[in-house]
Amino acid sequence: MVALNVLALYFMREVRFLRYVQILTVAIFLLYYHINTFKVRILIVIILGMFLLREISVFYYGNSLGQIAYIILGCLAYGLICFKRLDMIQVLFRDKIAIICTFLFVILNLFMLNELISMVKDSYDGSFQASLIFLLGIIITLLGAVAVLYNQVVNSDRSLTFLFFIFCMIISDVSSLLGYYFNMGFFYYIDFVGATLGLSFFIHTVLDVRGEREDKELLKSML
Repeated sequence: MVALNVLALYFMREVRFLRYVQILTVAIFLLYYHINTFKVRILIVIILGMFLLREISVFYYGNSLGQIAYIILGCLAYGLICFKRLDMIQVLFRDKIAIICTFLFVILNLFMLNELISMVKDSYDGSFQASLIFLLGIIITLLGAVAVLYNQVVNSDRSLTFLFFIFCMIISDVSSLLGYYFNMGFFYYIDFVGATLGLSFFIHTVLDVRGEREDKELLKSML
């Protein structure tokens, strides 16, 4: 999938065409999950389905309804992923150093998020979209903090892959925002590759049943 997106970027410079490639990419990941998983989990299907709908909503981002749909779908998808990792919250409260590091990470990212939104908020039809973008940023920031904590505590191949997934999606979302509001096509290419890599890492983590079982046993022993 990564190779497909890179080839599409090389041969087709039209961003609208690349959006179709991205929709196809998410659909293929969804199908790949169905074929290769031992047990289909509804939550994973819903998350991938939201990512798919989110890519479709990009075509209508020029109006307020499309903007709202895109942002809300992102909030729901990332919120559900964060919900899957609620087990890390109990670990967080047992480690004072982890609490301090997570707090500093969140504060720093919220400051950067506020600066970014201040640059693009005038492009929205109203303040509601800017508020939703800020909410999306908060959710992604919390998810990033959870991913860092998860990898710090578990320190497994699966936790590292999950961390890569989150950071790829953060890079993708920020690049998409910069590409659209500053009309800089280069950022779209980062967006496409980042999203594809991120989804690849996500699919790897949800299909790694053995790694998931080992991580759960380790976390259970720490509680």
